[in-house]
Amino acid sequence: MYLTRLEINPSILIAIVAAVVVVLIAGVVILWYKVTVTSIVDKVFRRPRPMPQVDRSPKSIERTTVIGRGRNWFYANRMQFLNVGVTSFDGTHLAGYYRPSAERGCSNAVILIHGYDEHPSKMAAYARLIMKQMQCSILIIHQRAHLMSGGDIFTHGLMESCDLDAWFDFLKKRMGSNCHIYIMGRSTGALTALLAAQQEGFSENVAGIIADSPGETLTDLICSWTMVKKKRNIQRYMSGVRRLTEKRYGFDINRCDCSVHAGRIKVPVLIFQGGSDEITKPLNTRHIFDNLRCEKRMVVIDDADHIECYDKAPSLYEQEMRKFIETCMVRLVKIGKL
Repeated sequence: MYLTRLEINPSILIAIVAAVVVVLIAGVVILWYKVTVTSIVDKVFRRPRPMPQVDRSPKSIERTTVIGRGRNWFYANRMQFLNVGVTSFDGTHLAGYYRPSAERGCSNAVILIHGYDEHPSKMAAYARLIMKQMQCSILIIHQRAHLMSGGDIFTHGLMESCDLDAWFDFLKKRMGSNCHIYIMGRSTGALTALLAAQQEGFSENVAGIIADSPGETLTDLICSWTMVKKKRNIQRYMSGVRRLTEKRYGFDINRCDCSVHAGRIKVPVLIFQGGSDEITKPLNTRHIFDNLRCEKRMVVIDDADHIECYDKAPSLYEQEMRKFIETCMVRLVKIGKL
């Protein structure tokens, strides 16, 4: 028996090994890309915290900030706020805190909308501020997938803007069909309010919108938040995030663009923006403002970071809020609604 010696050209062997290595590296890169995209989508859209069995008061509250003192005021007066709920368009149960006006027959109401992964009580400082400017009923809502509201995903304004319709109906049933509703939101809460106002059939009861640190687009919001909080640039993953979100949840994240249809908003808008905000950047907020065709005003607090405007300049904030409410009331008189 003779053994034939197999000889392989070294250059061919090197080429084969190189090809295998390239394929393995490509496989690892693709796998890493998919894992990273999935992780981003889970973090951005899944409910940030489990729903608690009971809505308990916190054991302690910091009081060094305006927002902290507002939360302390809220829990000190918790018995004045009723636990209320509505059912949204898709059957999701939504919760809220409702404080009827002390003035019988009052027709003013304010809906306050918190941001992503925030406790609704953080809106109490704004509620207290507005109550100083006018008699009104207060409704602090729990956005879907937050605290006592149902829902497994949070869409940063897309579905949440539609949820507002259920709250409008709630207030009209409580206060009458001719009530005047003001909306105050911060961060993604502001995005929710502005997206809602761009939709056809937006409630004619809304008299004005106050938006504190609104994001222009969801893509920019995701990228800037990750850069600030995680020191990581994820821009190259966003096309994958868009595809996976549409496949998994059935919506295009590019629809969450607050500036492109801002011209549809008909009610007055007041925007607060931190000059040092790296999450919702001043330039992006300026795009929203420039596209508005309604009565509008934008106030930039130079040294304020994200959602810090009220803390950094409380006197100016209160002054601008008072002027804005007066502007809205003058408009209501002109159009025969007040």
